[in-house]
Amino acid sequence: MKDGEQGPRERWTVDGIEDGPQGRVARIEREGGLTFDLPLHVLPPGVREGDVLALLDGPGSVTVQVLPAETRARRERAQQRLEALNRLPEDGEEINL
Repeated sequence: MKDGEQGPRERWTVDGIEDGPQGRVARIEREGGLTFDLPLHVLPPGVREGDVLALLDGPGSVTVQVLPAETRARRERAQQRLEALNRLPEDGEEINL
């Protein structure tokens, strides 16, 4: 981020992408857990399920940007949780998530 730029107004997660009556839509989850649908074409090209998006204020408009590093980190944490759940605990072993 350059001097004078503000951080993201908020972060969204692409919860799903599906076909809707008006075309492809992305189901977006806001930080508080609220979800809504957006036409896929208004999001950055190549956006995928699980991507973390930043909502940024710009001069006269708002833009949405994919955050690849944050997306990768979240996917890695989710994979680690999944692997921990799939491990068979030995007698008396506790699994901390």
